[in-house]
Amino acid sequence: MPLTNPSSNVTVTDQLASTSTRITGATSTTAAQIIPSNTSRLGLTIYNPTSITVYIDTVASPTASQHQFPLSAKGFYEMPDNKIYTGAFYAIAASGTPTLEIREFT
Repeated sequence: MPLTNPSSNVTVTDQLASTSTRITGATSTTAAQIIPSNTSRLGLTIYNPTSITVYIDTVASPTASQHQFPLSAKGFYEMPDNKIYTGAFYAIAASGTPTLEIREFT
């Protein structure tokens, strides 16, 4: 079924970030919060420069079998824009203690 919008007057306002903050995303084989909640967040990127997969979720205690998304070696995640999620992120590493490169835009 096609989606329609009877109104031809739709206004979309983009919010532009003016600040980028570096967050050190230290992970281990124990699930933990890597990014705190921030109601001012407008965008977020996560880069995994390591050779170890990291499992990320917006719900506490992710596991290798229950997570929102895996961030594989050299993987990159960019949160959709328009302030889609301002809560915390959690992660667990498949092994070792990889550190993620995180940027939060406000």
